Amino acid sequence: MEEKRFSVVPYDPSRLKRQLIVAVFLSLGAIVLVFSLGSLRGVSVTEIDESLFQPAFLLLALGFVVGGWFVDGARVFFTVRAWGKRIRFRDAMAAVLSTYFMSAITPFLTGGSPAQLFVLARSGLSWGEAGSLVVICGILYQVGLLVLLVFLFAFFGMGLALRGILLGLLYSFAVFYSAIMFLLFFFLFRPKVLMRLVDWGIGFVRRRFPRAKFSEEAVRRWIETFFAEFREGFTILFVRKPQYLLWNVGCYVVSFLCTFSVAYFILRALGLSPWYFRVVGAQIPLFFVFSFIPSPGASGGVELSIASVFRGFVGAYRLGAFVLLWRAATYYVPLSMGGVIFFRVLRGLSRNNNHERKKS
Repeated sequence: MEEKRFSVVPYDPSRLKRQLIVAVFLSLGAIVLVFSLGSLRGVSVTEIDESLFQPAFLLLALGFVVGGWFVDGARVFFTVRAWGKRIRFRDAMAAVLSTYFMSAITPFLTGGSPAQLFVLARSGLSWGEAGSLVVICGILYQVGLLVLLVFLFAFFGMGLALRGILLGLLYSFAVFYSAIMFLLFFFLFRPKVLMRLVDWGIGFVRRRFPRAKFSEEAVRRWIETFFAEFREGFTILFVRKPQYLLWNVGCYVVSFLCTFSVAYFILRALGLSPWYFRVVGAQIPLFFVFSFIPSPGASGGVELSIASVFRGFVGAYRLGAFVLLWRAATYYVPLSMGGVIFFRVLRGLSRNNNHERKKS
């Protein structure tokens, strides 16, 4: 059974554009609010000492953004080989940038993993292989953050810089993530329970939507094949080829350092010289809780969260400029590049589908 291609485009471009507009609107609104708070304290943007501004550091910040993309792309490019498959590096980069784009416009950052799965499946992996890679790497994403957090705590004695609602979100994330991991491994070792749930779901759809036309046997077979390949992927990475796990964790650590370095160089551009690892340590807990912000791409919440944490670094009169520059580098630049790449993938898929329909 052919499972690597869609018969239709799974994403509606017009809907994606609407989500994009909402995300950007919320982000810009939050940035304006941060500037307004500075104005309420009698601070004007014109009060910033332009003689201290060093734009060369902004170029370094953008360089670290792009460097993070290539590290992430190399992570995907080589990890695919654990399944004995090879993809082009540009396909790995397309998967990574599509992840950035879809995460940036969907609630709770949920769109990134399906987008990466979709692009990898179009690049030569089966759905089960791509699914296990995406899920395992999602786990290792959190592991990479934990490694950095433990490193800073062990070697520099740095604790969490979160208070109030952000600290509560971090605790909520720990509980939620633990529950998800429990369910994931439970179904891996109890596949019969999963298939019972599938049968219940098929029965529910049949009862509630009697006009729905689909083959129950085809659905069960597809899910069984997907789950078998998914489970095989876990066996490969956790048992047979654990070196790829270490590769992923190492790449995530380097990628996070690239991302966290952006804030450091923006601070340097604004004429400040903070301790590098203090800047890194301030961002790690935030990246744990960003996925709990319900707005598309966590827009609005991200800007206000980063402003609350970095106010102690920059003061009220530089805070708006810092948030604007940081969000431009870490959000708007990846959003723009990822959007171009992802819409190109969709156009290519549409052309292929039209060609197949004409042939048939």
